[in-house]
Amino acid sequence: MKGIFKNTLLSVCALGLLAGCASKDVEYEDTPAQNKSAVDNKMDSVAGTEENVVSDSADQASTNSSDMNTNSTNSLAMVTNDGVNSVTSDIDGQTVLLESVHFAFDKYNLSDSMREVSSANYAKIAQTRETYADVKVKLEGNCDEWGTDEYNYALGLKRAKSAKDALVADGIPEDKIVMVSFGESNPVCTQRNNACWKMNRRVDYRLLP
Repeated sequence: MKGIFKNTLLSVCALGLLAGCASKDVEYEDTPAQNKSAVDNKMDSVAGTEENVVSDSADQASTNSSDMNTNSTNSLAMVTNDGVNSVTSDIDGQTVLLESVHFAFDKYNLSDSMREVSSANYAKIAQTRETYADVKVKLEGNCDEWGTDEYNYALGLKRAKSAKDALVADGIPEDKIVMVSFGESNPVCTQRNNACWKMNRRVDYRLLP
């Protein structure tokens, strides 16, 4: 009996050890304490959306030697010397330059200044649609590197949704707008500093023929 009891006790202890290894908290190295706290406190506040999303590959190529990424054959996301992101789209030989909107850390609402950028983009899009009525607008939500992949994809989509709502309010038909979130996988700047992180927290506007 003592032998059976001893074997049973050892088995229970072994199962307890295995259960203790089943989950593990993930610690992000290099994450500043204030940023980690902000991200952790916001993890439940940014959820998915019921909007239809256009799927894009998360494996976007980036260059470390310059602050720009090529995302398609007819459009280029670039950063000027003033730290302004913009995207060019080629619609039947007509080049349209649309400026990206940027966001505060862990936010997805448009500031007053970014709302003005959105309105300026609307004016260019509306002018293009006078000639090309079927043109669509693709809004690409992006984040900096802080937070989990899942969190940043959700946040990127929220940012794209805010940009969409502004365009719809200005007059672009809702069915002419598609959204995608790249999360943190599509940076235009790869240096690890506040200026780069600010540029990466953005929504890019692209025109699709």
